[in-house]
Amino acid sequence: MHILFLPKLYPHRYDTMWGLFVFKHALAVKKYHQVSVVYLYAVDEGIEETEIIEENTNDLYSIHIYYPKPRNKFKYLIHFFKYYFKAFEMVTKKRKVDLIHVHVLTRVGLLAFLTKRIKGIPYLITEHWSRYQPNVDTYQGTLRKFLTKLVVKNAEFVLPVTENLKQAMLAHQLKNNNYKIVANVVDDIFFESPIDTPQDEFKRVIHVSTFINKSKNITGIVEAIDKLSKIRTDFKMVLIGEGENYEDITNLVNEKGLQNHIEFTGVLEREELVYEYTKASFLLINSNYENMPVVINEAMACGLPVLSTNVGGISEHLDNKKGRLIEPRKPKQLLEQFQWMLDHLDSFEPSSIRQYAKEHFSFDAVGKQLGDVYQSISKEK
Repeated sequence: MHILFLPKLYPHRYDTMWGLFVFKHALAVKKYHQVSVVYLYAVDEGIEETEIIEENTNDLYSIHIYYPKPRNKFKYLIHFFKYYFKAFEMVTKKRKVDLIHVHVLTRVGLLAFLTKRIKGIPYLITEHWSRYQPNVDTYQGTLRKFLTKLVVKNAEFVLPVTENLKQAMLAHQLKNNNYKIVANVVDDIFFESPIDTPQDEFKRVIHVSTFINKSKNITGIVEAIDKLSKIRTDFKMVLIGEGENYEDITNLVNEKGLQNHIEFTGVLEREELVYEYTKASFLLINSNYENMPVVINEAMACGLPVLSTNVGGISEHLDNKKGRLIEPRKPKQLLEQFQWMLDHLDSFEPSSIRQYAKEHFSFDAVGKQLGDVYQSISKEK
């Protein structure tokens, strides 16, 4: 089948990490079907004319359209629809599209809905966004809710990446008869890493995120390290990534004099990131809210246990055989379980953790699940 991916988020020339999880889903599907991608990006500044870029990356044909972002909302929508149908025509000239796979609602879902009405091409939705959860509460607006319900109702399938996200969507009356959970994908390179327990003098604990403190609560990690450093010195905290609160976090570390206990690496990708996983003793996630961060999947693929707050759908994959769960915004509990993890690393079996990840997050596993969904839609047509 020829599947057209239509994502709200996707890696582009201004941010190669943006929506990387969608790109990984496309690679998983490519093992079983032909995949094309259409991605529209309205640029705030620095561009005067529309640019249409055709690419072939990892045997994925994609069309990126970069265009100046109109200030008028009506003009913005006109451009959005116009450029989509232009790209759609370019894709279908190469081969007829059998199915549209939307990633992240609502706007691109509306494009798929209109295509179904005009061209008769069915669509399905993968949702990653935590906005439906009550402690996030950014799913607002009468028109947005009406259109989202319309798009969800008319989809062939809705594929949230966790059961928790599914229930949050249903709580907002986003009804569809075919909900199915399909997880995010982990690149093969993580499964190929060594999983021997590190024997370094210091136990390295890593945190990987986008440094948005409101959700990731990295200041809570720094506060915990400040307390822990007064008790023991056999560990080092490694903060991987960058983002809007990066400077605030580095300033806080400097103010507390924790430079010997907390290390910053900046953004790491592929081999460099895998290397940090293999040197680590465990991964720490201290989020106030989440859905299911891909870094947990990656850590498990490297055989690494995880200490995480019990938010979103994390508990669906993380149990006492793979790490520990704590409640969000409970600094005392974080400190206690951090120490427990440092002292009980031999309680975890890296090969078993990796095997679980392979069965749930690998290209083969996710690609087959999506392929089965596509085939079931094809049979119904």
